[in-house]
Amino acid sequence: MPLKFLKDLLIYTSKRSLKTCWILFKLMIPISIIIRFIQEFNILPYISTYLDPVMKLCGLPAEMSLVWITSMIVNIYGGLLSLFAIYPSLSEPLSSAQLTVLLTMVLIAHTFPIELKIAQKAGVKFGFMLLFRFGCGILFGMLLSFIYSTFHVLQEPVHLSKTFMVQDPSWKAWILNELKNYLIIICIIFSLILAMRILEMTGFMRRINQALHPIIKSLGISEEVLPITIIGLTLGIAYGGGLVIEESRQKQLKPKDIFYSLILMGLFHSIFEDTLLMLGMGGHYSGVIIFRFIMAFIITFVIVRLTRNMKEETFNRLFITKSAIKKIKSTSI
Repeated sequence: MPLKFLKDLLIYTSKRSLKTCWILFKLMIPISIIIRFIQEFNILPYISTYLDPVMKLCGLPAEMSLVWITSMIVNIYGGLLSLFAIYPSLSEPLSSAQLTVLLTMVLIAHTFPIELKIAQKAGVKFGFMLLFRFGCGILFGMLLSFIYSTFHVLQEPVHLSKTFMVQDPSWKAWILNELKNYLIIICIIFSLILAMRILEMTGFMRRINQALHPIIKSLGISEEVLPITIIGLTLGIAYGGGLVIEESRQKQLKPKDIFYSLILMGLFHSIFEDTLLMLGMGGHYSGVIIFRFIMAFIITFVIVRLTRNMKEETFNRLFITKSAIKKIKSTSI
């Protein structure tokens, strides 16, 4: 029995890991090549200068803008590869506070083509979610940087592992280093999926969900979308958003309930996989977990209170897609 259990666990984890890596690498490899050309032709200073004001607001070097952009366009792993590619060219290493600010911003705003498309399919306007999460990324970065600098905490420099970094500037060395990085990412993804599966099977995830239930309910999120929201928080928008889409097809969910659920999910999701990854990369729990958790719930609470009594017509016009409104009208006839 234990051998069969172990075999099934490894087969499940291997299949999920390979599938996930295939999806990731199809996006990451082209971006890695683009970043290489950006460095080769010294384009980075021009990009950095353009976004320098945004990064300065968050207490970060201008070069870190490329890391955040890559995270938003590709995914978290693509952003981290960008970080390791750019890090050796920095005039001085990031402090622990700066790294935590950057990683927290990445957790707020990443994988936009996929996650925002899911939100749009669920009924929330793509443009609104784009501006909302991008704006919250900047807001979170500014506030967290202000807190760390005001109290002079986590100011020690961070020396990232040289395992990921290219020491030899030649193309051959770069290709070999990229292949090594992808192998390391495969191992990381395998470990995360294995850990997630074990947490599910031991009932730990269920206990976390039960603990989150009263907290999320206090925000004013409807009972109908509460279980789905909790799944999104623990497993990610791909799961939670997908379930919102499926549920909205099967029964009539109110646009406001869908909206509030996706607002919270957008700011605080995949609390195991993504959070563990960022902690492993050197992010401090005070920003990656505590600050992000508190801010996500405060912002969601404020949005719920500001829009709960808004007229349906006005609310739908501002936040809900035309296709979702059309569906609501057709089912109400």
